Amino acid sequence: MPTLLPVSAVFAETINGLLHVNDKARISHLGKDIINLRKSLGADTNIQVVINGRAVTAMLNGNKLIEEKVQSMRKQNANTGISHYAMRNNNVIEDRLVEGASILQEGGVVTILSCSRKAIFT
Repeated sequence: MPTLLPVSAVFAETINGLLHVNDKARISHLGKDIINLRKSLGADTNIQVVINGRAVTAMLNGNKLIEEKVQSMRKQNANTGISHYAMRNNNVIEDRLVEGASILQEGGVVTILSCSRKAIFT
């Protein structure tokens, strides 16, 4: 069962990299995006992945490719958060989400803006 995360929990650790995906076709690129971020920003970079829009429809359990991607991202210390607003808008229920992903309580856009704001002002 996914964890419901408020934005404050996302920032329990400093986020150094943010990846946003709202197109399910782009999910397959996340592994390489994380590797490239780590090459540029360092191996200890904390990365938050925000999934919203139609991309949430790809984040369902039973999809082996997505399950492998999420587990791979977790092994790379990249947290995957799914917008609960996008879930509602796309009729995705929590029980069907892939294991290892968290639900962003404030939604994807607020998380993205908060990450950006924190990066600008810290």
